[in-house]
Amino acid sequence: MPAYWWKCENCRTDYDFSQVTESRGVAHYIWDDLLPSSWDQNHLRRRCKACHKLSLRIAYDFPRKEKVTLFVVHMVGLGPYDGSYIPMMWETTQPSEGDNHWFDFKYVNGRSLYGLNKPAVFERDNLRELFSLYQNRARAGRFP
Repeated sequence: MPAYWWKCENCRTDYDFSQVTESRGVAHYIWDDLLPSSWDQNHLRRRCKACHKLSLRIAYDFPRKEKVTLFVVHMVGLGPYDGSYIPMMWETTQPSEGDNHWFDFKYVNGRSLYGLNKPAVFERDNLRELFSLYQNRARAGRFP
């Protein structure tokens, strides 16, 4: 299984990106779908071919002592800066943890996966802008 894939929250079926979208992977998906849509959060859920529910989400394994699979609930980013750098915040959940949500700060530089395994660093004003974008796109209340 690749580092990022689509997984059904309902029936737990896994899909490669190319089985669900026209993109080859998550970095391409960010550039080709999310960025042009101004981070439309509707792009983060797809219909499962196995159970036919609108329950496919991007999934990835979070490296802990015991590996944890996380589902992306919301994803927003700033830029691109210098034409290719997009720092992002991903709101994720672990289905077995119920309503417990984690926030993962990542970046892409072009279509490379490298930054998705490294933390993004933000200036205070950029962090405010990111939180504001999150509130708007996720239709969230005050954050944080």
